[in-house]
Amino acid sequence: MDDVSIIFFLMALAIAVTILHTFLKQAGRDEFAYLALVAGLAVALVRVLPVLQQLFDGVQAVFSLYD
Repeated sequence: MDDVSIIFFLMALAIAVTILHTFLKQAGRDEFAYLALVAGLAVALVRVLPVLQQLFDGVQAVFSLYD
């Protein structure tokens, strides 16, 4: 995945979760609104964790740590 595409994905996810949260909160479904926030956070973490793993692998390779 390109570095820029993950930024656009996270931006679109944040906009979608914000709209869904606002809609559910206005409808009086606070529990579902918070559930939407947690689900959005989980999706974001699943998409970001491989990128962080690549970052840590790169840092480890640069500094030759843990040989």
